[in-house]
Amino acid sequence: MLRHPNLPVSFFVQNRARLRALLPPGSAAVVFSGEILPSENADTHYPFELNRSYYYLTGLMQPGGILWLFPGAPLSELEEVLFIPVSTAQQRLWEGWSYSLVEAAQVSGVQEVKPLSEWAGFWRRHLGLVQALYLDFNEHERQTTGQFPSQAHRFARRLQQEHPAHRIERLAPLLYRLRMKKSPEEITRIREAIAITQEAYQRIMPLLREGVYEYELEAEILYIFTRHRAEPAFPSIIAGGERACVLHYTFNSQPLRGGELVLIDMGARYGWYAADLTRTLPVGEIDAERRRYLAWVADVQQYAQTVLKPGISLHQWHSTVVTYIREGLLSLGLLSQDEPLDAYKRYFPHGLGHFLGLDVHDVGYRYEPLEAGMVVTCEPGLYIPQKGIGIRIENDLLLTENGCENLSAALPDLLGL
Repeated sequence: MLRHPNLPVSFFVQNRARLRALLPPGSAAVVFSGEILPSENADTHYPFELNRSYYYLTGLMQPGGILWLFPGAPLSELEEVLFIPVSTAQQRLWEGWSYSLVEAAQVSGVQEVKPLSEWAGFWRRHLGLVQALYLDFNEHERQTTGQFPSQAHRFARRLQQEHPAHRIERLAPLLYRLRMKKSPEEITRIREAIAITQEAYQRIMPLLREGVYEYELEAEILYIFTRHRAEPAFPSIIAGGERACVLHYTFNSQPLRGGELVLIDMGARYGWYAADLTRTLPVGEIDAERRRYLAWVADVQQYAQTVLKPGISLHQWHSTVVTYIREGLLSLGLLSQDEPLDAYKRYFPHGLGHFLGLDVHDVGYRYEPLEAGMVVTCEPGLYIPQKGIGIRIENDLLLTENGCENLSAALPDLLGL
């Protein structure tokens, strides 16, 4: 009944086995699926955001679920237990299908699946068997503000109130290390998301002419995504002219002008895995200056791919390529030798890349060596607001044993030229 295609049950069984192997003896882990939150408008709700780690371990895609893992439990039926909401007749009338206990077992491979109503009695009854409880808090590096208390936060508070001597540990470092390195099934999903995104670029190419509105391009992108059972992995950025200098421009409300560039940053999410590609395209004929800047950003993209390999960290990769960028800005006449080393940020103010997978900005560790099987983006750019020029070229790269593979190589960096 769900739109997203799923991975085979063996994938989720293997992921749980790998996580159980990382848990210290006597420890259990609890992972919540996420919940539907009511909005402030009448009887509406915010769109449901599935906890990607819950999906990674169960394959289930609906709210309200809880996974319990207890390797080495005294009874085998306590090692893996899944709790899911069971719909009432009234809920089925209004909302339709949801997983039954049998279906949840078939999708996840978890043999012990129970109604969510049994969760409260279950954990209280078995907590005394556990030395430490590992909870999945969001520890993504891009967090800068406090979060709405999640299910994990609220459960931790209850534990601290009712069982203050019990130890709570962080599950994120264990889960993140698993999720960073992609399996063959995951890489296939990412390739599929990239292929859909590439088709969307081809769809909009004939429409790039003066007078076309940015939202008209967005509509064509949504058509391609929806036709392939995908959805936007993030709000598409379609920014003509000087608007491309706003890094997260999403108004997509203005007409294109002939002779300018339009920056398009988009990515399909297919089977929960994301693509993230950016191209900067000409609207009709463009002048020599814009062509020169485009060619330079494409050159930086190619250089960055030669530098990326296992053993280097994202931070080191960024620093190495930034040196090349600064030299290029000097040759372009945009910087002078007497300016400080960080003056390049005036024209390239963001990071070179980020991890990619179940999340667009996927989990990972920026200062640790990269390994084969990890997927990152590469997105050098050049932003000159006073000239109305913003350029970014972004590819999705798979770390291999000796370097990297450009998963988006079928889409030319200089598309449309």
